[in-house]
Amino acid sequence: MPNWTNALPHEQTKQGYDLKRTPPDKPIRAIVTSDQFHVCWTHFWGGRTRPCEKPECQACEAMSPSRAHCYLSAMDPATRYHFIFECTAAAAWPFEEWITTYATLRGCYFQASRPKRRRNSPVEIITKPIDLTKILLPPAPQIPLAMAVIWQIPATAVHPGPTSHSAPEIDVDRHQVDRMRLNAADYAATSPPTNGNGSR
Repeated sequence: MPNWTNALPHEQTKQGYDLKRTPPDKPIRAIVTSDQFHVCWTHFWGGRTRPCEKPECQACEAMSPSRAHCYLSAMDPATRYHFIFECTAAAAWPFEEWITTYATLRGCYFQASRPKRRRNSPVEIITKPIDLTKILLPPAPQIPLAMAVIWQIPATAVHPGPTSHSAPEIDVDRHQVDRMRLNAADYAATSPPTNGNGSR
């Protein structure tokens, strides 16, 4: 039964996080909220970036090339927009150098831009300290779980695994993932088509 009230909740909780990549024409300026970055091997497969799922990876079986991507959570200090930032491992070296100096990424201010101003051109990342005395950083999400939502890996089939010094691993129940993806495909095939605005 629905639970109605006339009072607004004190806190608005957001379900999930948006993924941001560096656009060609406008730098990203943000403060890292996670303690570490997380690295995952990915494929561009099926028209989008998706994680490599070895040892049972369709993209690997099709000889699709893979590359490492780096993920961290960050907040735009001007808008307080909290998001997941993605870049290639090659572009992420300034974050590695920051951790070597300060032991944590949380509180690192960075600017990510594409100097050639072209889509898919190399990303340049510049890091620097920032005064955090007047900035309250939100808690960082569990990035592997947040990325599982973005990659449409069923949340009930993803469990945080044992942690290393740098990043938690993800233990995926392969049979449950395949079954849930099959059910989702069956639902999409039998659902009525949507109109232009996405409503049925």
